[in-house]
Amino acid sequence: MRSTDTHGSPLVPALTVVGLCLAQCGCVAVNVRLSDFMQADRPPQSAVLPRGYSVQSVLIRRGDRDIGITHAHHPGSRVVIMYCGGDAFHRALHGGSVLQALTLGGEADVILFDYPGYGETTGSPTPAALLETAYAVYDYALTLHTSAARKHVIYGFSLGGMLAAQIARDRPVHGLVLEATSPTVEQWARSQIPLWAKPFVRPRVEPVLAGVNSTRSLAAFGGKVLVLAGDADRQAPAKLSARIHRELHAAGVHARYEVLSAQHGEIMGKPEFGRIMRSFLAELEAAP
Repeated sequence: MRSTDTHGSPLVPALTVVGLCLAQCGCVAVNVRLSDFMQADRPPQSAVLPRGYSVQSVLIRRGDRDIGITHAHHPGSRVVIMYCGGDAFHRALHGGSVLQALTLGGEADVILFDYPGYGETTGSPTPAALLETAYAVYDYALTLHTSAARKHVIYGFSLGGMLAAQIARDRPVHGLVLEATSPTVEQWARSQIPLWAKPFVRPRVEPVLAGVNSTRSLAAFGGKVLVLAGDADRQAPAKLSARIHRELHAAGVHARYEVLSAQHGEIMGKPEFGRIMRSFLAELEAAP
């Protein structure tokens, strides 16, 4: 699942429009700026966080793999949120933006990590290695003295949503946030096939990925789930998130569904994101 935190150049849709205009009415002008091609990295140290936060990056060793982790801690935080990013997520590129969004003004500790073969984490990004790395990071988070007496939440974006669901099945997790993801890889692949081609194209998903089913994994989940979708998301259409919510609700899982006006990867930057997250955390605090 292509799940980058940025969406490529705004120049691409602009040129598409230009092409249509040229076909109909001749010459048009389009503004081309350097910012259409280049955007600065947002590493964790670039995050502007409330006073009291300490941010440290560490390497932990698990088996033959080094895992790069960033931990943002505030003494007054109520929860610990572990973030499972999309397939293009690097702490050194996008970590600052995620920290600013998920720390929620001092209410949450946040843990970020790189996938195998990304950033400071060694190895290759095989399905097994991705899941093993995510388990190792969550287990590490539980050992931190700063995690004691706090609720534990996993936030999964796009591909990371499928990993988050697997961890929530096998580890003690109070809350789960699934942003712009899919119940299965096959359902996501089918959503990318144009309507006219659906009768003729059948996606073939490798067996390891074909066995991943987020809603089935969460059928017995005892915590609370927040499902987030963007109404303009073409990479992970909102109908996939709606299906997750519908299937979890049918299984008796406490799930809440929110649709925001956003494209893929834009939800964290929306003004209502903080309000929705704080409301969800309040539900977790009220739960036994």
